[in-house]
Amino acid sequence: MINDPDPTRAAEFYDFFVGLGCHSLGINIEEREGVNVPAYEVIHTQVVEFWAALTAAWEANPVIRLREVSRVMEFAAAVLQGRPLSGPMTGPWDPLPTIAHDGGVVVLSPELAGFTDQRFGDFTSGNVLRHGLDRLMGEVERRTPWLTEFWRGVDACREGCAYFEFCGGGHPANRYFEHEGRLDGTRTRYCTSAKIALLEGVVKHVRTHGR
Repeated sequence: MINDPDPTRAAEFYDFFVGLGCHSLGINIEEREGVNVPAYEVIHTQVVEFWAALTAAWEANPVIRLREVSRVMEFAAAVLQGRPLSGPMTGPWDPLPTIAHDGGVVVLSPELAGFTDQRFGDFTSGNVLRHGLDRLMGEVERRTPWLTEFWRGVDACREGCAYFEFCGGGHPANRYFEHEGRLDGTRTRYCTSAKIALLEGVVKHVRTHGR
């Protein structure tokens, strides 16, 4: 988790994990979720420069698989080769069920577990102490009233965002906590920093260095 994506320290950051002997690294830039309120404001140009600098550090010594950079490279290769794009909303959706300590099942966003809403209740799709997980997932659309509002938000992103094919529409928890309890909002801090700025940063590096 990074709370201050400083491009001047991106190489130092990468080298630290190289020194640990890591083989794979996933990077999350701090998000607004639940009770967590990030201490810094998102400065888009800074985050773009961070991803560009991190890509440069990786390219100079590609001994670690950088999850985010790999996603961009795989996406770009699919576009350039005319292959079908694969992403979170391009095929059958994966509910990613999370089972809470009390047996409640929350889909798509584990970060919603433990929270309640006046309109949707506790966000669960049922409880494994009363019904099997296979049944809950087979009836997930009917059992999860907030999904309808979330899908409207995904459709809005699909219609209005040039980055949708790469992003896929974001996550319910980010929408909910950033849009005053609504799940049909569009752009969030997460998609700005971890999707849009990421894609722009890697592309900027490639264009600058001609690779």
